Amino acid sequence: MKSKIFISLVVILSCICVAQQNTFNKEAELQKFVKHGGKVEETAPNIYRLTYRLGETRVFNLNQKQNLVEQTTDVNTTIINIWEIDTTLYSNKFSFWQRVELQNGNFLAPFIDDLNRNGRPEIYGFHHAEAPAKGPVEVYEMDQQGKYMPLFAYPDSGTILVKAMGEINGSGEKEIYIHHKTIWNGVVYKSDSTGELPTTFDYVFYHNANQINDMTLGDFNNDGITDCVFIDNPFLIIAEYNDSINNFQTVFQIPDEFEASGFVVGDFDMDGQTELVYATGQGAIHIIEHRDANVYSENWHGIFPTFNAYMKTSTNDIDGNGKPEFWIGGQDFENGITRFQAYESVSNNNYQEVAAIELRFINSFYANQIMSKDLDNDGKEELIISIGQVILILKFNGMPNNHSYKIYYAKINELSEPTAIFEPVNLYDLNIDRLNDILLPFDKTIGGNQPEDFSYILVQNDPSGIFDFQDNDILTDYSISSYPVPFNSTSVISFTIKKQELVKIKIFNTLGKEITTLLDEEISPGNHKINWEAQDQFGNPLSSGVYLICLQINSGIKTTKTILLK
Repeated sequence: MKSKIFISLVVILSCICVAQQNTFNKEAELQKFVKHGGKVEETAPNIYRLTYRLGETRVFNLNQKQNLVEQTTDVNTTIINIWEIDTTLYSNKFSFWQRVELQNGNFLAPFIDDLNRNGRPEIYGFHHAEAPAKGPVEVYEMDQQGKYMPLFAYPDSGTILVKAMGEINGSGEKEIYIHHKTIWNGVVYKSDSTGELPTTFDYVFYHNANQINDMTLGDFNNDGITDCVFIDNPFLIIAEYNDSINNFQTVFQIPDEFEASGFVVGDFDMDGQTELVYATGQGAIHIIEHRDANVYSENWHGIFPTFNAYMKTSTNDIDGNGKPEFWIGGQDFENGITRFQAYESVSNNNYQEVAAIELRFINSFYANQIMSKDLDNDGKEELIISIGQVILILKFNGMPNNHSYKIYYAKINELSEPTAIFEPVNLYDLNIDRLNDILLPFDKTIGGNQPEDFSYILVQNDPSGIFDFQDNDILTDYSISSYPVPFNSTSVISFTIKKQELVKIKIFNTLGKEITTLLDEEISPGNHKINWEAQDQFGNPLSSGVYLICLQINSGIKTTKTILLK
């Protein structure tokens, strides 16, 4: 693999070549969290257990992760400074359509489906007009005039939010699993016949739970019977539906010691067995694999570069090399870095990181989501990232075994709701035009900590009629590389430009701090080489580590990574 770090922001020349400071203000963010109905507990120095308004909890470690083993593989990395993005360049990709009076909590977007099969999607969530949070779960559907209106409200006011939706009992119709205010196990509702909403109470989920989180449904062992995996602290549990008791039974259980969050399910090493991938607040990655019948085992463990590795998704061979990818994302609050890494199999039950995306200065206790979906119907998924007050959609524009990404859409804040907080988004064809739209939920607090819960629908405009400001051929007009990697004294830096212009070459550390400037002058077109003796701007020798070599010209920048080993 090549060791280039592609920065796919042609119009943003300063995304790494300008030193910046972390904008995350711990005290201000904790105060905002309390104002929005949350509870804060400091369980250890700079480690906080946050309880959200609906009772969900998550532990955030605001320390920097120490004693990391540097990655020695060549990993393509896209680095984006969020606050340098000109969002006006992308404003024509999605347009506000209408407001819907519901959302679905701090970790889950409202569910969307057409369960009554009438050709019009339903949105499942809640609208709490009073504090503290009260039910019930509600269903909205688009009416004949194209307006999303209330269709059904569950009669049990203890139903708070939807945590899973899928076909469970073999009827061919989807059931929904709903978190309950007093029944921590949660409750399941079913459809009585084809084309009806799942509004009939079926059963209380079997588990004697403290609180069930990250419920994920699927047929993990390919036997035609629905399985589920979930976290019930202090355990991670896999269960299978049993028709004879009309409920689930545990088939696998291990301790959850490290604040695990969420699951990505797939056959990522392509051996015919399903893997369940999850990551933890401590920055660990684990893979559980189905082995035989209802037998599961943990087959791989990896170390993620940051704490708070709560984000995850998968892509179906996004780079076209024949291997599916799973993605893990975590936050380094100390340095203001959010990092996502893609992993592929190198052999059976063995994985390595193959690409990374680093976002600077958007750390937040809210949203914390990455998902994938093919928005422009070209057969490749886009990555949809939602953190804090930012929505960022990235499009793959690399080659097999060579990842790079450009911005497809960027939204920072919502001017019409300046005090509202973004919640995780969902994407669906909400206006039935065959284009995926964004459902953007908000958590808003009005006078006296009174909650107001609602969502905006942002409809996608026809991409065939939109000029993509990121599709610039200039990206192929210059390049930079270095040799050898790793090096121990002198790095030979090679670069190519296709016209005469001012060229700057600078060295940065992995936190974006400028180390030295190697070149700042007018250069003729062609291939060029310069040497770097592993020194800073004052001539002091540098310590071993990873360094970024940045080439900047008038039309953009590219960066390559090198490793100094002494």
